[in-house]
Parts: sequence; structure tokens; C-alpha cells
Amino acid sequence: MLVLLSAPLAAAMLLQAPAPVSLSAVVPPAAGTPAVDPASQGPAATVLARADAPTASVLDLSQRPELRLGEAQRVVAQVCRETDDWSAFLTRFDPAAFRAFEFWADEQFLWIKEEFDAPQARLFARRGSLAAAALAAANSNDRLELEVVVREMHAGRAWIEVTQARWTEEQTPAGTLLHAIRALELMERDGWVLASSQFDRALAPNLPPLVRAELTRLKAECAAEIDALASR
Repeated sequence: MLVLLSAPLAAAMLLQAPAPVSLSAVVPPAAGTPAVDPASQGPAATVLARADAPTASVLDLSQRPELRLGEAQRVVAQVCRETDDWSAFLTRFDPAAFRAFEFWADEQFLWIKEEFDAPQARLFARRGSLAAAALAAANSNDRLELEVVVREMHAGRAWIEVTQARWTEEQTPAGTLLHAIRALELMERDGWVLASSQFDRALAPNLPPLVRAELTRLKAECAAEIDALASR
């Protein structure tokens, strides 16, 4: 059974409660901004992903990652948090050389508690790199476009390095999540009109396609219930 985040809890988690590592805001690059030259930029510069690689969900990295070992791939994911809780085993990803970040996938709807509590990917960035600086500067819930490379396979999983990152135009802001949570709470109490209004607010920003599709579907459920009540 799926459990909804309560609106007060979600507000605390998304807007007030700090993540394990405090993250400051990523400034979106202006349209047409050229790729950053690592030789000419400081460590805090935001890095742009290479334009010639296809963009996919971060979950696609779990589909036979060994077939693209060492190849650059471009994915989108939502930042969850930085973590220092991992063992490098026999890989190159020693904590002294790399930072680790957990990400939610586009397929995860973060107004559902089980999804919010279960980020789907752990990726690494080399300490001192522009990619690590960009990830550390991101807020929890920021949606980023990442260029990644599967460096090795070990202990039944792919060990993946982020080499470039950029902020995307399509985001799921905290306000959208809070409006979605309130709408679902209202739906549980048959408050269809108010829920529909909350979904309108949730849908206002420039959202990722999967998030927009799911919120639109839920809003359509409200409309069907409203029409059914009106016809009685």
C-alpha cells in the first residue's frame, strides 16, 4: 500500500529540514551557454553535459550496464543528497578520491513516501572536479542532466562516475510536491473540487514529462468524480 507524505512532513523535509550535507542553489545556465572548459574555470563552475549523447532516465543505467562499460552516457536525475556511507571494496571509488551522491529517477513521484524514501541511483564524482562542485551546489530535488560513465562492475552493481552536470529547464519544485500531496489528501476525503484546484497549482511550473503526465491523470480523476456528482 502506498503511503502519502503528509503536507506538514513534506514541507519540513523539502523546505526546512537540512539534508545530510547542506546544499546551496544551482544557478541555471543561460540559453546557448557554451560548455565549460575545465582548464579555464574555477572549481565552483557549473559543468554542461555534452550535447551529442542521448538523454535517458538514470534507471536506464541498470539495464545491462556492462554493455556500455567506459562509454559516456547522458541521463537525467533528481538530486537527493550527498552521502558518505559506502564501501569502495576493490573499486577506484575510494572516499578520499570521490564524493558520492544519491539520486531519484524521473519515474519516481516524490509525493509518495515510499518513493521519497528510496532514491534509485548512487553516482560518484571525483573530488576537486567541476562535476563534484556542481553536484555539491545543487539543492535536494533539483533535476540535473548528467554525463556519466560506467567505470567498472563490482559486487553485482555498476560503479558510475559523473563527469559533467547541468541544471535542466524542466524541474519539479517543492511547491508542486506540496500541492500534489494536499490534492491527494483531499481526494481521500472526497474533496474533488479543492483537489482539482491543488492539481492546477501543482501543474503550473515547467515540469518533467512523466511528472506532468501523472498529475494530469490524477486531475482527470477529480474531473470525472465532479462530473459524476453533478449528474446525480
